[in-house]
Amino acid sequence: MRASNEDNSGTAAAGIAANTNRAALRAGGITVVIAGLGGIVWFTLELLPPVLGFDDTDNPAVSLDYLRQYPQFYPLAGVVLVTMALAFVVASFAVSDALAPRASSITRRSLSAVGVLSAAFLFMHGVLRLSVGPLLYIDGMNSSWGESAYLTIQTLGIHGFAQASLLTLCVWTVGISVAGARSRALPIWLCVLGIVTGLRLVVVVAGPILTAASIDLPEIFWFGSVALIPLAMLWWLALGVVLLVMSRPIRKQKPVDSVP
Repeated sequence: MRASNEDNSGTAAAGIAANTNRAALRAGGITVVIAGLGGIVWFTLELLPPVLGFDDTDNPAVSLDYLRQYPQFYPLAGVVLVTMALAFVVASFAVSDALAPRASSITRRSLSAVGVLSAAFLFMHGVLRLSVGPLLYIDGMNSSWGESAYLTIQTLGIHGFAQASLLTLCVWTVGISVAGARSRALPIWLCVLGIVTGLRLVVVVAGPILTAASIDLPEIFWFGSVALIPLAMLWWLALGVVLLVMSRPIRKQKPVDSVP
């Protein structure tokens, strides 16, 4: 009788653990999909100025003119980036749970830390995108002040927090792909695609080295680096779908009645 009770309690505990793991995978799948969709929206918003006729976005006067005529797109990008950041916090821990049965704890914790770090960079970039109101207020008082404020926000945002976030996300993607492939916790095709998107790390590291060596970078180098950004966002969507599929309970087939 006692052994039967222990077996029942062990089965119940295993069922609770399985349900908890499925819930974590489901949350991770949803949040990764949200981050991927948000990344596509953000990338699209960044391409709007040239589409709307503001080609020289490196010129602060041109960019401020864009913000005066279309002040809604920067705050929208800020909301998207903050949402992505919050989603990535959940996603980084959920993916760690997906690797838990086979990957080492130090690997999972390190990757989770990198994911949270990238989310923090995304969050700060979103905060800067939300500051278009104060920026236009400063520009209204003095156009030179406005251009200086814009250059500061642009440098800290696009060339600072955004690049840092993309860099750490590349590290996270490659790390998840390698750990998932070694442990067989994730599909091989997904891991291979993740490593391909992580090639942006090579571009980021090689760029400053070639510049320091006075070697001109070919334009294909830059275009390839930019093209890998939306590819990484598509990888997030694929990862989210995989996690959602993994979160589905395994249906056991009913035993076939024996024929007398």
